[in-house]
Amino acid sequence: MRPLFLTSLLLAAAAHAADYAPPRVVATPPADAGRGLVRVSATEIRHYDGVRKGPGFLVSRDNGETWKYEKAGPGYPPNYGGIPKESPALARNPLTNEFIRVQPIKDHVFLSKGGLDGKWVAVTKDGKTSDAWAKSRGDLLTIPGIMRTPLFIDGGKRIVLPSHGGSTSMWLSDDGGLSWRKSKTEIKSPPHEVGGIHKGLRWQNGGVEATVVELKNGTLWALVRTSQDYYYESFSKDRGETWSKAEPSRFAGTLTMPTLGRLADGRLLVLWTNQMALPELSTATGKGEDAFNNRDTLHAAVSDDEGKTWRGFREVGLDEHRARPDYATWGGPQDRGNHQAEFVTLDKDRTLIAYGQHKNHRRLVIMDNRWLLEKDRKGDFSQGAGDWLCHTFVPIPKGHCSYNRKPAATVVNHPTKSGVRVLDIGFQDDSTLVNEKSGADYRAGGAAWNFPAGQAGKATVKFRLPAGSAGAHFSLMDRLFAACDRTAPDFSMYTVKLAPGESLGGVKLKPDTDYALVVEWTGTTAEGTTCRLTLDGKPAGTLKLKNPAPNGLSYLHFIAAGDKPGPGILLESVAAEVR
Repeated sequence: MRPLFLTSLLLAAAAHAADYAPPRVVATPPADAGRGLVRVSATEIRHYDGVRKGPGFLVSRDNGETWKYEKAGPGYPPNYGGIPKESPALARNPLTNEFIRVQPIKDHVFLSKGGLDGKWVAVTKDGKTSDAWAKSRGDLLTIPGIMRTPLFIDGGKRIVLPSHGGSTSMWLSDDGGLSWRKSKTEIKSPPHEVGGIHKGLRWQNGGVEATVVELKNGTLWALVRTSQDYYYESFSKDRGETWSKAEPSRFAGTLTMPTLGRLADGRLLVLWTNQMALPELSTATGKGEDAFNNRDTLHAAVSDDEGKTWRGFREVGLDEHRARPDYATWGGPQDRGNHQAEFVTLDKDRTLIAYGQHKNHRRLVIMDNRWLLEKDRKGDFSQGAGDWLCHTFVPIPKGHCSYNRKPAATVVNHPTKSGVRVLDIGFQDDSTLVNEKSGADYRAGGAAWNFPAGQAGKATVKFRLPAGSAGAHFSLMDRLFAACDRTAPDFSMYTVKLAPGESLGGVKLKPDTDYALVVEWTGTTAEGTTCRLTLDGKPAGTLKLKNPAPNGLSYLHFIAAGDKPGPGILLESVAAEVR
């Protein structure tokens, strides 16, 4: 007899077919995301660039559907601070409908008079304004640090401006941006330390790139980027004057920028990179940027209870260039990847998101918010592995903090089923994936696949173990791990080894045999929780919860077992259903 949970789950899944298309690319931002996106009117949206002379913007006048580039008017200030690929941050004052503009790095504050295309004045050191900013920059106010977008709170009475160096301070203004004072406390996170899986130190970020949202009870909530495995969070009960000691948040992510805000219907939206970095190598010193390997996607989740619970944890954008063999240097030696984001709401169901760092990785996409709430996903390899992460790294830093990439798995024909394509994962015979000096060894092939997060649900995997296979570890995860990361099973919620000779519920797996494995879980937080396995429709034992996951499960991860070149596993298809 089918369990009640499974019956209700299947009925819910049937009633909630995948009605909503995934995020749709509509343009490429003219500057790195994270700043520069601003709504002008009910139909017009702009994304400004950071060009020094003759700045401009990408503009849509049909609410995000089509875009073109235009130069800013003669009254618009030049971009003095930051670098050309970084735009200023702009926000509308809800009390005056005018705009405030701040440069990204240690620079001036400008206020509009007559809108974005009107006259601009600069704030002076004595709390006044000047329209002669081009001739007397020495008189202008300069706010130190690296800034994000100003946030108007308390109905517009106060501006909160996050700014960071080694930690985050909030700059506060109660007169529309004329005078500013620094918050009494800072937001800090602890340094990364050597230990466990880490043989060296990560680049040390002590709580930076803060994003802030005002909760409905007046509390301010900040998320900051850290060198830890999680973003840290801090709260203010006095409108930004003082901040609580920063603690790990529920959102996993390392050395990447988070973004919090509200949707048109009042729910909270968070955009971040829910991706684990590879373990630090012995050569990592913590004094400079690492060879980033965890910026291949941007994730989104929504909350309808002011951040107590969240749904989604879906990939808004999986970098289409993530597996390029020249990834590290293509397009110049700059930061790259899908992290950094900003958004504006389009209507009650849709959101425009700008994300990405580097001209080849930036995107403007329209996301249907209902897509985040879907309860099922399935896939095969008939069209390739486009929605999988399945690359590995050549562990020699190139360009700016990057590795070049190679396939960690390849799509091939099924050995016995005509017309069926499978993903071939094995331990690779490739010496370029090893760096003996640093201790890096990324030869273990693998793959990862995202589905809507769920505290309960089931995953179905159809697979085959080739003759001579050492097998593979199949794990259910709450975040994305690199395909070649052999620590993934240790950090998983549930893991099972699939290899010839391994026993599942008394059935020994055989080579060159097709199987259908179902993993059904009913919890991801309580100690002692187990999930149930079914192999080809027959009970095949249980798995014990290895690590708690307050956000539920949202990834399947496979990695080749063994320690020498040889076959691992052939994946035919996967599916996931959650509640």
